[in-house]
Amino acid sequence: SHYLYKVDNANTMTPVTTEITSTLFPAAGYVSCIAVDPLNADRILVVFSNYQVYSLFLSTDGGVTFAKCAGNLEVNSTGTGNGPSLRWASIIPVSNGYVYMVAASTGLYATSNLSGLTTVWTQMAPTLIGNLVTDMIDFRTSDGRVVIGTHGGGVYSTSVTDTVLTALQS
Repeated sequence: SHYLYKVDNANTMTPVTTEITSTLFPAAGYVSCIAVDPLNADRILVVFSNYQVYSLFLSTDGGVTFAKCAGNLEVNSTGTGNGPSLRWASIIPVSNGYVYMVAASTGLYATSNLSGLTTVWTQMAPTLIGNLVTDMIDFRTSDGRVVIGTHGGGVYSTSVTDTVLTALQS
């Protein structure tokens, strides 16, 4: 089994640890990434990287509840099928909302609207990154700089400043 915990007041002498494991989480999976909104620590994306398990969960209340949000990246709502393995997620605040990115075994995906099972993820940089295994995403909130690491295909970067993702469409 696996367990997920959050630590409140981690910067003090009296941190408080709370288990936030969800019954929605797959028993056979493992957590490969936890993305926390830099503007609201109650907004959390949890990534499970295994194949044949549901891969992406969102909490907007600090882990009290979670909802599935992998949408079209999963073949079935149970996680079965030949959907990609997700590796990493980022919650990127921009001028007019948020951009959510996931690194997957089949490339880089993004959306500006998480809507549960109906979330529509779009493949980003299809001519640059394409279907390369994408392992990690990092970003700087000060200027929107996003850096994407692939497995054997190099590192890519761009700036994301609003929910219109034209910089990553080519």
